[in-house]
Amino acid sequence: MILQQLNKDSERLIGEMPPPMFDKKPVRWLIDLKSDGTFRGWIRLSSGTEAGKDPGKEMFVPFITRSSNIAPALLADTPGYVLGIMDSKNPEKKHQAFVDLVKKCAEKTKLPSVEAVLKFLSSEKLPDPPEGMQEGDRITFRVDGELPIEHKKVQEFWALYTSDPRSKHGQCLVCGRENIPLEVNLPVKIKGVPGGQPSGTQIVSANADAFESYGLERALTSPICRQCGEKFGKALNALLSHENSHLRVGPLVYVFWSVDAPGFSPLSFLREPDPNLVKDLLSSYSTGKKVLIEEDTAAFYATALSAAGGRVVVRDWLSTTVGSAKTSLARWFELQDVVDWDGSPGRPLGIREMALSLYRKVDDIPAWVIKDLVSAALHQTLLPDSILSLAVRRSQVSGSEEPKVTHSRAAVIKAVLSQNLPLEEAKNMTELNATSKNPAYLCGRLLAVLESVQRQAVPGIKGTLVGSFFGSASSAPASVFGNLLRLAQSHLEKLRKTNEPAYHALQTRIESILADLEAFPSTLSLREQALFCLGYYHQRAADRKSARERSQANSDEE
Repeated sequence: MILQQLNKDSERLIGEMPPPMFDKKPVRWLIDLKSDGTFRGWIRLSSGTEAGKDPGKEMFVPFITRSSNIAPALLADTPGYVLGIMDSKNPEKKHQAFVDLVKKCAEKTKLPSVEAVLKFLSSEKLPDPPEGMQEGDRITFRVDGELPIEHKKVQEFWALYTSDPRSKHGQCLVCGRENIPLEVNLPVKIKGVPGGQPSGTQIVSANADAFESYGLERALTSPICRQCGEKFGKALNALLSHENSHLRVGPLVYVFWSVDAPGFSPLSFLREPDPNLVKDLLSSYSTGKKVLIEEDTAAFYATALSAAGGRVVVRDWLSTTVGSAKTSLARWFELQDVVDWDGSPGRPLGIREMALSLYRKVDDIPAWVIKDLVSAALHQTLLPDSILSLAVRRSQVSGSEEPKVTHSRAAVIKAVLSQNLPLEEAKNMTELNATSKNPAYLCGRLLAVLESVQRQAVPGIKGTLVGSFFGSASSAPASVFGNLLRLAQSHLEKLRKTNEPAYHALQTRIESILADLEAFPSTLSLREQALFCLGYYHQRAADRKSARERSQANSDEE
């Protein structure tokens, strides 16, 4: 289904479709020749850009997959192949292979322009390279104003030359045509997949006996014709090369496309969400408010890719509509909506930030975490408890120098806990819920208040009781809260003498929470631990908001 859809949409994703075994690449230099092969001079081509290095003019040129072997591209290649210079590895052999290929093309096509190139390459002395030429620059030829690579006979020769003699005839799984040549190795490697090879990674390949069956080897295990292999390969590479059509996080990359709604890209919501765009999305697509527009009926596709063992691994595949994707995104932002650390309205979070809140660094994030988050955002799939476990565990083990429950971590917790709740109940989890009687939530709130007591009694303290007791308090409250309350009494006594208003406010808050808490639970389940984390975070955010409002009120009075 994925390959079929990419094949179907390839022309609209790529733009102008290149000839077989051609691809659009920058060409920086033309060798200008007369019809008899006489060298006229060098012509430098420009992309027209003024920023950074100019790679040259984009044009369709022959391409070939290289590994460590010598493999020239017809009539357009690097200085090492075209001139036998500026190459540290076998420049003479590369140049001779290039000349031999041009000779075969000239003999087959009988084109005067190709024969002129061959005469030039066969001359005793080739011209010196122009100033500014680099090792990786691409060079091609112009003969009396004509580019040989644009001639149909040259393109037909290249298509035939690059065909695999091992190809077998059969039915293509992608287009369904029968009795056509099937590729042993697909012509286009996929570039830009995390963990893949720099030269590109095969999307279909069986390179060991264990992967082969019924006498079929390599790509023949999934028979695909060259035309389809080129089309879906180039389409996928186009998506991976454009900034607005893929999202890369850790070991996974998602690609997105909608040929009937090219203006829609979920990246504006998944990468670094714009609060204004999210606000507009929520006002239009929230439950019960959706207003269909023409774009909403357009098909929308997404697939997640990683790499392993030299092959592309498809981790996820989504086929839906733009309207459905927007509705899912609106729900996603409602689920993750939680007050910010300072009590202000929470900003919308991107996938990378939410995933990174679960790990120390981005390299530690496994592919399944990204897949689950994106799938929940675009397809309303339920986040598993394994995501919740990561958020809780990360809160418990975070060092004393960093917040235990960050805004992004709280957003993950709230998203998992509220995904099965009615909308109004889910909104009650956005900020402090002073009416909640849930023991785990109350214990989290209580720990936050006890921390405030310590901070106000001992100004400038570096490490609070939270750094030492958060893990045990959030998993086995009964084992630690007795000692924590006794410790708080000494701090409250100090506050009563130094800051009586703060003493009364904190004492009242503690008593209010304890009044709703019949007993400290011996142990808490995973979801109860998550509620503990949320209660702690909500209380801290509410306290910061109150402090800010008091400070602002005092400033206004002055």
